[in-house]
Amino acid sequence: MYRTIAQLDALTSFLATSFPQLFSRIQLPETSVQDRPIYALRMRAGGGPDRRSVLVVGGTHSRELMNPDAIAELAVDLCTSYTSGSDVLYGGRTWAAADVRVVLETLDLWLVPCINPDGRHYVMTVDDLWRKNRRDNPATTCDGVDLNRNLDLLWGVAQGQTSCSPCSDVYCGPSVFSEPETRNVRHLLDTHQVVSFVDVHSYSELVLHPWGHAPTQTVDSTKRFTGLPAGTCTASIPAAYQEYMDPLDLQRFQTVGQHIVDSVTAVRGRVYTRQTGTALYPTTGTHSDYAYARHIANPALHKTYGFTFETGPFAGNARDSFHPVDPEPIKTDAKAAIFTLMEQSVCAIELIGLRLLGRDLEVAALRKVRDELLATTDAGRGWIALFERIQFPLLNLVLTNKRRSSTAVSLLKAIGALVQDETSTVAKKEAERSGKFLAELATASKSESIKTEFSTVRRKLTELSGRPTQEAIKSLMAQGPAA
Repeated sequence: MYRTIAQLDALTSFLATSFPQLFSRIQLPETSVQDRPIYALRMRAGGGPDRRSVLVVGGTHSRELMNPDAIAELAVDLCTSYTSGSDVLYGGRTWAAADVRVVLETLDLWLVPCINPDGRHYVMTVDDLWRKNRRDNPATTCDGVDLNRNLDLLWGVAQGQTSCSPCSDVYCGPSVFSEPETRNVRHLLDTHQVVSFVDVHSYSELVLHPWGHAPTQTVDSTKRFTGLPAGTCTASIPAAYQEYMDPLDLQRFQTVGQHIVDSVTAVRGRVYTRQTGTALYPTTGTHSDYAYARHIANPALHKTYGFTFETGPFAGNARDSFHPVDPEPIKTDAKAAIFTLMEQSVCAIELIGLRLLGRDLEVAALRKVRDELLATTDAGRGWIALFERIQFPLLNLVLTNKRRSSTAVSLLKAIGALVQDETSTVAKKEAERSGKFLAELATASKSESIKTEFSTVRRKLTELSGRPTQEAIKSLMAQGPAA
């Protein structure tokens, strides 16, 4: 029913050997504690350097057997769709073959079905409720480190579900990144442009995002984890402490998280809950928090949005919850959640600007307007959220049609030129051309909600036509889509 680590490795090897145009299998730099190799499977179609990446990790906790299988099977499903031109159908949720093509031709997908092979082997041969890796803890009869407490985000702050006791199921290890398995995750984050990360766990039907160590606030930017004591197993976080997050980042976690929740619900009606990690229980040193926190601790690093999925419900007891007799429905939920994160990781403006236009001037100018102006107000963030909702359908409609691609490039050039010139005006001709293009896309779209979103943008374009560009931007900052 569940694949052994040898069977998982055989499947990833088969994919890389049989479909070299889509897959590369890479042995990660460090073997496990018991010297087993750990593999990452890269999936992509087409070429191009420095592509945005999504990193998916499973099997962190040994007893959570479903998710490594689901990750490997998702790779098979995407391969089948791309090579045959077939849609991907998970229950009531369908992704067109064109959706899969956009994702595979745009992103690098890094899949690590099982980051903890020793633990999986131990669960399937000795103790089916084992959680940690198989580290021998000296001077104690207790083995193992909780890999999801061993990373460099307030490591050694023992609170909530984090412990410095080797006998605890949530033991953080003898030092930060003491485990080769977590160092492999760090390696992948260090060496690739990972924009989205997810650590897939069980159970509780949750979509979690930072922060896990404290409640999140968006007001006081001086409250950063970098100023908290850590690493001693005696430090603690004040009870009233709240960790800062940039409002735009919080909005993105919320927006993407809700897309994931909606996709899972469409599969078979299961309702997952999006929430911060600390709303489940306080933790430190987790994968998803570390992935996101890296760019704050070191601004030279790329920003990564880190998620944790908790797949499946509580089934009345731990054993049936972690590895149910029939895992297939839950694996389908998991695959839908993972693929939704992938599609939400595509950036339409970056793709059109860099791949089709071949330069970054317009992209950089639009990023500046987004991050330095629109992102500073609730109304502006509302427009950013709207664009994030429509960008994947927009790309699908544009990239499958050469004439639309050409029009999109032309419009991006025109908009980029506008925002770079502080004395410019939103020309009526360009506004009308953009409106007609959006109307064409709305007609071609099969989604009523997307048609509505396109109509909202068209109405705003009509309102802004003929006004100075700087005034138009201020209007977007003052009045959101709902208004």
